[in-house]
Amino acid sequence: MTKLDSNSINSRVAIIGGGISGLSAAFYLHRLAPERRFVLFESSGRIGGVIETLQIDDSIIELGADNFATLVPDALQLSRDAGLEDALIRPNLDHRLARVVVDGKVHPIPNGFSLMQPTRLDAILKSPVLSWSGKLRMLAEFFVPARRDPSDESLESFARRRLGREAFERLVEPIVGGIFTAKAETLSMQAAMPQFVEMERQYGGLIRGHLAKKRDQSPSSQSARQASGARYDQFYAPKLGMQSWLDQIASKLPPESIQRMTRVESIEQIDFQQWRIKTDGGDKNSETQADDRSVFGAVIVALPANPASILFSSVSPILQNELQSIAYADSAVVAMLVNRNEVDPKLLCFGIVVPQREHRDTLAISFTSEKYPGRTSSDKILLRIFMGGAVRPELMAESDSRLFEKAFHDAQQLIGLRTRPSWCRVIRWPAAMPQYHVGHLDRLARIDTELEAFPNLALAGNAYRGVGIPQCVRSGSQAAERIVAYLGAT
Repeated sequence: MTKLDSNSINSRVAIIGGGISGLSAAFYLHRLAPERRFVLFESSGRIGGVIETLQIDDSIIELGADNFATLVPDALQLSRDAGLEDALIRPNLDHRLARVVVDGKVHPIPNGFSLMQPTRLDAILKSPVLSWSGKLRMLAEFFVPARRDPSDESLESFARRRLGREAFERLVEPIVGGIFTAKAETLSMQAAMPQFVEMERQYGGLIRGHLAKKRDQSPSSQSARQASGARYDQFYAPKLGMQSWLDQIASKLPPESIQRMTRVESIEQIDFQQWRIKTDGGDKNSETQADDRSVFGAVIVALPANPASILFSSVSPILQNELQSIAYADSAVVAMLVNRNEVDPKLLCFGIVVPQREHRDTLAISFTSEKYPGRTSSDKILLRIFMGGAVRPELMAESDSRLFEKAFHDAQQLIGLRTRPSWCRVIRWPAAMPQYHVGHLDRLARIDTELEAFPNLALAGNAYRGVGIPQCVRSGSQAAERIVAYLGAT
């Protein structure tokens, strides 16, 4: 086939969804093929999706994610490609640890316990988080035979099988389950934590995997050995907040390429080389109003799975059904500014996770002001208290005032707050977190097979191969690469 003229209708690209995945797709599409015209459709008035930053007086308050990891390097690479690396900051050195609640008391997560891998057995033996029977059972992981069944299993099954019930309930469930706001008994190990599945397969277990890599002096391996729940030296945050980072990335795109306040209602395949995009009208100056301007040669859908499925109702029943089957969880964040002198300095840390066995309404407390400099004034502490998720979905029926009272009650009991905060806000994120249930990779394989019939269609987002910002960036860049390869070959 003949390569398309860059100005032809068949070479234009529609990107549906202006969250981090869609924005990344637009950035890399423009970077890889600057001659290609594209339109990024966003139904709201802002770019960013569930990433949003508030500026309240001298406080920078994140409504969604407040940083990104670099173990998966894509978000950092996006910053570099956009010329924004100098605007990033690293976590504070003080209070760089995480804590966990055990029987109502707050304890440090043992150094050398990273996500679910024990790497410093001496620190774990000294920790009060586990009983002696729990510690001995964790050490016995060395002798637990590797599972030979290649089928998927849940996080709970994997962790209890390898580390024991107590380590699962007191450490693994609150640390890993909290990342995905998911139920451990339904969360897919192969989709959520494939590195540990591979470690068991390759080395026979988690401790064996640690010992095999003990001589590795790479920064990532050293970080894992010292980690207390999370590898904080592998995180970055934009100095002025996550929204500023997204806005600066968007500023690298042609201004006319972003169409805000325009909801895409349907997509229709005209023929094998063209798609028609129907919108709700949006901006009356939108270039998609004329019929020929509603036709595109390729489409990237960067929406959550459920609204994305609606777009495929007349295109592919298989895609529609598979996307509809991806479950989502609602969540809420109660952000508050509290007096620093009310919090015991010995409890200051980057975050506290709360196991389900504690029967509290709070899933985790993030000390945002302690993680990164310049988040609020020196006499205040900025807390973000996480609630709901798949673990406690019933809480999402509560009013904002009730959620605040529940969050404040837990903060009183766990960190000693006495007076009500000077500022607070309840942030709700309905259907924001996809649930990678056991068998998720099988679903992705079926989706990929169906997409083979649509080479000028790509999917991006956190519903597929990772919920973190780096994974979303990767999904967007890979979608752009797929479309650029198609346009270059047609």
